[in-house]
Amino acid sequence: MLARFSSSLFAAMTALSFTVVPPAMADQGEKQAILWKVEKANTPPSWILATIQTTDGQTAEFTPSTMAALGGAKYIGTEFHNDINSVVDMARAMLDEKPSLAQTLGAADYAKLLPLIESRGYPATVTAKLKPWAAIMMLLSPRPAKDLIPMDDRLLKFSMENGRKYFGIESVEQQLAPYQAIPAAKQLPLLKALIKNEAKLEKNYQQIIAAYLKPDLNQIQKLLQIEALALPEADRAWYRQWRTDTFNQRNKIIVERLKVPFEKGDSFVGISAVQLPGKDGLIAKLRTAGYSVSAFSAAK
Repeated sequence: MLARFSSSLFAAMTALSFTVVPPAMADQGEKQAILWKVEKANTPPSWILATIQTTDGQTAEFTPSTMAALGGAKYIGTEFHNDINSVVDMARAMLDEKPSLAQTLGAADYAKLLPLIESRGYPATVTAKLKPWAAIMMLLSPRPAKDLIPMDDRLLKFSMENGRKYFGIESVEQQLAPYQAIPAAKQLPLLKALIKNEAKLEKNYQQIIAAYLKPDLNQIQKLLQIEALALPEADRAWYRQWRTDTFNQRNKIIVERLKVPFEKGDSFVGISAVQLPGKDGLIAKLRTAGYSVSAFSAAK
């Protein structure tokens, strides 16, 4: 069961990073790509792969150019360090010792929540102990494909099977902090709204994945503005601000953490797709930090 929390966290953080940048911030003139080459003088090049969680019927395979870059990397990274200690810490943070969500949420909404969490791979015994913010985190990700290994897990698997040094960018605490920071008074209204609108959001995720496959990262940003509309109008402003603050803080952390492997070169890292574009996106911040970052055609 604990292993499932890891994939859920990757998925939720992908969703988290997708919704925080208003469309106006996107650089419409930037070439669109999934794979990005990162260079600095006197240093071997490194690579960033924009990642996403796909659902049943929508598969994002690693392209030949991605596999070539991955095959030449000495260091392979993902956003979250996927080891057993981190997974245990994550489960402890997300779960209450005693079941309480049914009482907190109310019987009617809890009954609707059970199949939604089950479709993400978790039994009722887990749902019963989820803290409200943890249930929100679950619903802010699409229902995963049943027989497809998440992209981050594929990168970890490749590093282990090929003897590459693996690294994670953020700690469990850093990944969960945005959800834990949701004001207590806002958690239940947000959770109820997500339960009510989950089918609409799931349909929107399918369009997001289609945009990724084009690839069109700017379109993903626009599509995910719909997420805020799931909330009552009075709650939309704080939600958008929470997303924006989270996006900006995460990119500051990611840039600083990436300086270590990128200064070595020969590094390959998977990053949630919409952390990349925009004036406050990861690509812009890496360029400001002195790196040359160029789109590598997905067709290659």
